[in-house]
Amino acid sequence: MRLLRYVTITALATAAGACVARPGVLDYALAPGAQWTATLQPTNGGAVHGTVTFVRTSTETSTRVIFNLSDGVGGSVHPWHVHYGVCGDDHLIVGNPAKYPPLVLGSTGSLAGAAQISVHLLDEEKYVVHIHASPMDMRTVACGALVPDRAIATATRATP
Repeated sequence: MRLLRYVTITALATAAGACVARPGVLDYALAPGAQWTATLQPTNGGAVHGTVTFVRTSTETSTRVIFNLSDGVGGSVHPWHVHYGVCGDDHLIVGNPAKYPPLVLGSTGSLAGAAQISVHLLDEEKYVVHIHASPMDMRTVACGALVPDRAIATATRATP
């Protein structure tokens, strides 16, 4: 009987603790299903353009990225990254640069495909997508601001 009382009290305390947010902690992570799109424009003599859409698949750890690119050079390989900031005034890369798989354009210079990456995007930040010229030439040849499309997470604001 004593063990049952202890287990019940522990379970109730744990459940109550899970319902109370920590004061001062804001959660701005994209919710599952949130979708952002970057419309890429050619820069620095590049020709690649198109869209890159990000769909949050797991609140903290995973994002599906859908590429629809065209007018590049057939068979070319392009590194790409998400940066903080806006085109022309970008900052650090979001996450580990090695986690972004290179883009390989098809023989017609286009790419319609998807990748799953571990990147943590926040709805209170400004992001930009860069497509680079090649693994040896990191000049940005296409750039686009990442903007919300639908199902944006609402901030869960804890009350002090």
